[in-house]
Amino acid sequence: MLDVHREVLPNGFLLILSPDAASSDEVKLTRALHRASRSEKSAILVDLSLVDSLTSEAIDLLLAYAFILHAQQRRLILCHVPEPAQHHFLYLDAASQPLLVPSLLDAIQEIDFESGQNRAGTPSLWPS
Repeated sequence: MLDVHREVLPNGFLLILSPDAASSDEVKLTRALHRASRSEKSAILVDLSLVDSLTSEAIDLLLAYAFILHAQQRRLILCHVPEPAQHHFLYLDAASQPLLVPSLLDAIQEIDFESGQNRAGTPSLWPS
């Protein structure tokens, strides 16, 4: 049901989902999430701006990867979540809940902020 375009970003991995009438399952999404989770990027961003709805299989996959990434101190960030699907991602425990943001720009700012926080918290080996 979904086609996936992948882009590697400096601090994350971007997946852009679009409708795919030729497929009846979420194999492409499963493969894309698996490949992205194998990268060493601190976040996986999923842009849902091109889709009007999500199947229950897609929602379950996104929730499972949010949990897996959280256990690895990484994030799943969803942007442009279709309104009918938003309630599936809210009111969950912190370990299961992906971060929902209104736009891709907000998602990129979030990972840039987090990576800046991580660098600021790491002691430098070089004198100032």
